[in-house]
Amino acid sequence: MAVETELRFKLDARRVRAILADPRVAAGLRRQPLSSIYFDTPEFTLAGRRAGLRLRRIGRRWVQTFKCELPDGSEHRRGEWEWPVPRAAIDFDLLTETPLAEWFAKPRNRDALRPVFETRFTRASALIEHEGTSIELAIDRGNVVAGERSEPILELELELKDGPVDGLYAFALELNATHALMPESRSKAARGFLLSTGATPAPMRAPKMQLDGDATAEQAFVSVMLNCLAHLQGNVAGARLGEDPEYVHQARVALRRMRSTLVTFRRAIPRLASDPISIEARQIASALGMARELDVFEQGVLAPLAAAGHATRLAGAQERLVELRAQARQQAADALSAPGCTAFVLHFLRWIDRAPWRTLPADVAMADGTERDATERPELQRQKTAIRRFAAGMLDRRHRAVLAMGGRPSALDPEARHELRIAVKKLRYAAEAFAGLHAGKAEKAAGAYLAAMARLQQSLGILNDMETAARLVASGQGSPFDGALDEAGLALLAGWRLGVCSATIEDADRAWTRFRDAGRFW
Repeated sequence: MAVETELRFKLDARRVRAILADPRVAAGLRRQPLSSIYFDTPEFTLAGRRAGLRLRRIGRRWVQTFKCELPDGSEHRRGEWEWPVPRAAIDFDLLTETPLAEWFAKPRNRDALRPVFETRFTRASALIEHEGTSIELAIDRGNVVAGERSEPILELELELKDGPVDGLYAFALELNATHALMPESRSKAARGFLLSTGATPAPMRAPKMQLDGDATAEQAFVSVMLNCLAHLQGNVAGARLGEDPEYVHQARVALRRMRSTLVTFRRAIPRLASDPISIEARQIASALGMARELDVFEQGVLAPLAAAGHATRLAGAQERLVELRAQARQQAADALSAPGCTAFVLHFLRWIDRAPWRTLPADVAMADGTERDATERPELQRQKTAIRRFAAGMLDRRHRAVLAMGGRPSALDPEARHELRIAVKKLRYAAEAFAGLHAGKAEKAAGAYLAAMARLQQSLGILNDMETAARLVASGQGSPFDGALDEAGLALLAGWRLGVCSATIEDADRAWTRFRDAGRFW
């Protein structure tokens, strides 16, 4: 098996011309037409297993390729098996080397395979040497075709051929600084499978985690962080367009999950190593905040009041909302655009590969002033801890911390409820990541626990949304809606918020009791 390490970026015609004109590219440029046929079952079994099987025609030659996701869940690194074949037909004997050998050995599975879609494109490629690393730069231009449906392909691929992977990231960062590249999170295969189903792109929720029960804490950490990155990248393009507010919401959730994961694994991954990524993630998330707050204000307050017949009274607020939302959505789009957002993605992947948490600067000393021996660092031992043990200890601490924050939400002031909401959210992110480690009765218990947490988080979230609405319409300079509502309008909104809070606080109390009584699954 070869490990394919590859970075993909979306292009437009202007960027294609600029990159091809680069002397490093133009000097060794070669062009080649390529066409590929991708196979799967009618139920898309291989796609469901994050795998792909294709036959590619290169001139007069045919090459059979099988690719699959590696255990760490990384989108930019995949297992790859490739063989020359004499004709355009699958050679199943070759697939005995792959992780799905048993599946391919069954006649019914072989018989179910059929061509699903094709890719037809011209590849302009060159071999680049950068900082001791050999990189194949390829620009693909053509189409992916599924029946009568087609979609254009215009993308840049940077594939590591030889040398340290750090050189790949360094070269990608250099190109991004010059050409403002946007990552393409979907492979051609993923785009083809989506096209063949006729499905339309939609906001992406957090992909389900399935950690390896035999993994170490460090391995699990990498898998969860890459899952968070996939969640973010699955929503970036839609959030930049600004048509569906759920894209911005899911992008913020991905960034929160990312930062929460850094805290969850803090005992194994020291803050000294994780702060650079946490700071970048927080900066992007902050730029999305106002867009999300305005969307929630419109959906949770203005829209239902307008539907109840108060549109005229709220006309000033609606007009102000249109203006503010345009500004906020542009701010969110800018934060998720190149080169800034792309640099964050590349920094993130490079950080994962460098694994700085395994090392500590020489100037970090022990409490008594003596130099700290690396073998004495407890975090190094925790990185090697079995994930089941690590997860149980961490979930215990977070669960107890939530219970210690108080009793029923109705007995807490708004600030304390906000702190409780944050603690519940962090516990839920961690519990969702680790739930897949449990099977049987424990799996059922995990489902009940997560359901109780989701209900509590939802109720606390509505209460927080009402507090945010009050802040948005508060009088005084700096308030976004200052002057947009008269006294009667402000009273109307205050009455609405009071009614929502009165109904929600009772549900929050019931949700708290349900959570408190839920059995731990770890």
